[in-house]
Amino acid sequence: MKVVIIGGIHHNTLGVIRSIGSEGISSEDIALFIVDEHGGKKDFVSKSKYLKKSTIRYLKTYDEILEALYRIADKNEKKAIVCCADGASEVVMSNADNLKEFFFCSSIGVKPDFFFNKNDQSLLAKESGFAIPRGEIIDTKKGKVDWDIFPCIIKPIKSIKGAGKNDIKIAKNREELSTLLEEVVSETVQIQEYIEKKMEFQLIGCSLEKGEKIIIPGFTQIIRQPDNTNTGYLRYSPISQLDIDINRINLFFQKIKYDGLFSIEFIRGENNVDYYLETNLRNDGNAYCVKSAGINLPYIWCYYQVNKTLPKNVALTFEKPVFFMPEFADIKMGIKSVDYADGGGKISCNFQFKRYETFFCKGKIFSRDTPTLRRIKLMVSSYKSMEVPRYCKTWILSFILLCL
Repeated sequence: MKVVIIGGIHHNTLGVIRSIGSEGISSEDIALFIVDEHGGKKDFVSKSKYLKKSTIRYLKTYDEILEALYRIADKNEKKAIVCCADGASEVVMSNADNLKEFFFCSSIGVKPDFFFNKNDQSLLAKESGFAIPRGEIIDTKKGKVDWDIFPCIIKPIKSIKGAGKNDIKIAKNREELSTLLEEVVSETVQIQEYIEKKMEFQLIGCSLEKGEKIIIPGFTQIIRQPDNTNTGYLRYSPISQLDIDINRINLFFQKIKYDGLFSIEFIRGENNVDYYLETNLRNDGNAYCVKSAGINLPYIWCYYQVNKTLPKNVALTFEKPVFFMPEFADIKMGIKSVDYADGGGKISCNFQFKRYETFFCKGKIFSRDTPTLRRIKLMVSSYKSMEVPRYCKTWILSFILLCL
């Protein structure tokens, strides 16, 4: 089996590489397209032990994906494509009819450009029986906005345009709304009522046979919410522990006839109503937590496309919750104090993470470049949630100190 992974310099891409490589797929059979406008200058993804340098390509824009794919196309040995970014997913699905001769790729029964529009997503979700927060589409260049439900949340209508998640804002009143609309990069945004939530959760899964076979092993809940992203410290629990009508989820994917990896997000309000937020038609940034629970969704999807059946003895359920930290920067949010000796010697960090007892991480200073740059070699590592490149484990505590 040969696989093409397309994504940015992000833990999402790294998670897919590890998911595929850990199943014994040769590094020669894993092609990686890294889309980065800076040409991969801060690239940690390509350092994975599951990759070979000769199969890595750097692209500056999503527009270069098609040409890069056709360069490695071989109709006698079709490759499975896994996308780790909205831009990559839209390009691949928009050209699925032409690519399918050479590749196994995600596909959808509606125009991808239509579905990547959040407003159109919401309309389809409503047809499937989901509750939708009240909302409106706004042109940010038109000035005055007639909106009177507060607090409200502003989201880019297409996450692949503008500043993406950095354009997500919350306004408490009309004055704040006007100010925030001037700051967003996106020309068109969706304004929705802000739901006072009891919980926010995400279903990560895989759709096969145009939505006729849906695999959703569990759901995530954010424990510690970082700014402008949902990739904070989280708990991943079995789907059996969530009270939700899975039939609506199935109907949603059957309506759009989708084949591929996905995540779908909801907020449960104080009134116990589940409100649909959005769907990502790609591998999700949190998806490695599913692999940590024992279900390898990227591998399952690729294997099914190639062999038209599930892998033998494949796990589709799990029993014990998994606690998962996708982002290195997330560690900073739990730091209470750092003690070190100016002349060198020992160092300790006192962490207090929400819902967990304080724990300590000790290390030893072995070099100093400037008074504010201290490099630490870990003696005890408490970072166990996600496998990372080998060299990163040595520098986790160094990274923490640089963030202080």
